[in-house]
Amino acid sequence: MKVGKLKHIPKISLPAWLLLPVMTVWCETLFHLWTTEAFVFSRLAGILLFALAIGAVLGLISSFFPGKAGKWVAFGLSCVLLILYIAEFLMNDAFKSFMGMGAVRSGAGGVASDYLDVVLIAILKNLWRWILFLLPAILYAVFCQNIKTNWIVWVALPLLAALLCGSALGVIYTSGLDSAKLKDDYSFDPAVRSFGVGVALIMDTTHGSGSGETDISFEAVELPPAVTVQQPEPAPAPTPALPAEEQTEAGLPAEEEAPEEPEEEPFIPQPHTLGLDFAAMAEAETNPNIAALHSYVASQTPQMENEYTGLFAGKNLIFITAEAFCGMKLDPELMPTLYRMATEGIHFTDFYQPVWGAGTTGGEYSNVVGQIPVDGFCMNEAVQQNLFFTMGKQLQAQGYSSAAFHNNTHDYYDRDKTHPLLGYEYFMGYGNGMEEGLTNCWPRSDVEMFDFTLPLYIDQQPFSVYYMTVSAHAQYEKNSNAMSRKHYDLVKDLEYSDAIRCFLACNMEVEYSMNSLLAQLEEAGILEDTVIVISPDHYPYGLAPSTTWGSGADYLFELFGQSALSKENIRDQNGLIIWSPCLEDMDLVIDTPVSSLDILPTLSNLFGLPYDSRLFVGRDVFSEQMPLVIWGVTASWKTELGFYDASTGKFTPTEGAEIPDGYVDTVNAMVRNIRKFSKGTADHDYWNVLDAALTGTE
Repeated sequence: MKVGKLKHIPKISLPAWLLLPVMTVWCETLFHLWTTEAFVFSRLAGILLFALAIGAVLGLISSFFPGKAGKWVAFGLSCVLLILYIAEFLMNDAFKSFMGMGAVRSGAGGVASDYLDVVLIAILKNLWRWILFLLPAILYAVFCQNIKTNWIVWVALPLLAALLCGSALGVIYTSGLDSAKLKDDYSFDPAVRSFGVGVALIMDTTHGSGSGETDISFEAVELPPAVTVQQPEPAPAPTPALPAEEQTEAGLPAEEEAPEEPEEEPFIPQPHTLGLDFAAMAEAETNPNIAALHSYVASQTPQMENEYTGLFAGKNLIFITAEAFCGMKLDPELMPTLYRMATEGIHFTDFYQPVWGAGTTGGEYSNVVGQIPVDGFCMNEAVQQNLFFTMGKQLQAQGYSSAAFHNNTHDYYDRDKTHPLLGYEYFMGYGNGMEEGLTNCWPRSDVEMFDFTLPLYIDQQPFSVYYMTVSAHAQYEKNSNAMSRKHYDLVKDLEYSDAIRCFLACNMEVEYSMNSLLAQLEEAGILEDTVIVISPDHYPYGLAPSTTWGSGADYLFELFGQSALSKENIRDQNGLIIWSPCLEDMDLVIDTPVSSLDILPTLSNLFGLPYDSRLFVGRDVFSEQMPLVIWGVTASWKTELGFYDASTGKFTPTEGAEIPDGYVDTVNAMVRNIRKFSKGTADHDYWNVLDAALTGTE
């Protein structure tokens, strides 16, 4: 048949509204087939029932348009669906996480300017998927024509949608696995996996940050019993010496009595609070949401000062969020400086940087702000409040000079607007000053960034400086990665695949940047007075299978020695460095679970700053508070007693641990409260409310 005669193809008469239910079910089925590792039947059943319901509603819209208009409205709505599925597929392909529209919008500008070529290649590589997504709509456009719809359809479609939604909810609540994600445990990524893209996008507007949710309520939680640690037996007390006269009578040389030293006043630890009576504030508050947040803070037990309080008082701080840092793989021969800093500072043996569902900005948020990044709530929205508890703001209040630096595009994630509001007097990136000291390549050099910026603040002590690095960014292969090429000879003989060798070569740039930084600080005579903190933003997702980053295999399996993508407690285990020369003889080992949420309270205590520990969702690692690592996206968690996988509802105890009755339910309630608190502070301008209370400007 000639192309010119396509218009003569006999048309099948079908109502246009019928296309949309077919499209939603078709797209959800393909989407989950391509992005889900294992199907749970009840979960898939709920997804498809919800998809049919959404398709019925969209079909109702098209049914109001007669003839060709209805046909092309249905086709247009199908194309809108295609765009949404493409966006979420690419998010998951690149970052192994689905993202709400707020997070997508936040990074869209930077992606368009910095990674447009990568995105276009990923789109072209998956073109066959987009055609397959749209196949029902294409077939309808070519072979079908719309027929008139009557009032019966207009009544039946809403009723059908309601029936399908009710059936989907029945399946979900009967299985029990995902029901909490509909309310208190909502997060965008699990919502996509449990209910489908359509429902997740709807919930993103009704449950996401900024949705105006007004029913904040916290669960009463009785803290689980503290984990008891077997203490070593005390050494026997030394035998007291004989009095001088008796020693003489016994023929022993008499010892001279040492002069009595004045007794030191006993250390009486004080709680880390700021003097606010949150219970009274809750009683007086007329806004029920603010009152609920006040009451929650009042219910928390303050963390106490300890023997390490003020250890860093007055010292300089260099805080680094390191792109795709993998602190669990620091080779003492290949990376001796980083290894020294990790093991001879405060040595963290069980540190995690959870995936927060927003790529780099989520990890950066948890490091700097110390709160769980909630869906759709991005850094540029957070800084509209006075985040007076960040290290930048706290040290600024102590008279520190400050600055923040990044060797990628200066306005990516709007860092040029956000970081000056986080407690840094100015922010410099590539495009507003950094380009004068950096070679223009991809990724750009961390060594060049540190060497170029150090003279800007080294003589302005005490200083508080923040860096976001980029040298270890994907993709990990020599042709496209300047840092892999630069250091490849150092790793070429390692017994790894080439992708991992290229990844380690990128991280050698961090090693050399620390070599240079420490040498220059020592030459200036201020190394002893400086603290360096290095925390990752996320695991190296560029090593996971991805068309975006050109990774054709699961190199994470090779790096970690076991499957990591579906196991959060393996994938996100990483390394945290808190180092200063004063720590090297102290043998400080933290072997309890620690996450990026614990960095801010720990540093606040070490620097001896005035703060209220009840406002932090993490803990000072030297405090007696129960260690708790939270995966904010999925609501999984880890304590000293074990790991809870929220996706399966399974708790795996630590070997030899005795689990108290009701322990899992209690910690689950704690996690729900913490996640709700982080979201509530974001939704309801809570930090500005507290700032007004502290400054007396209410």
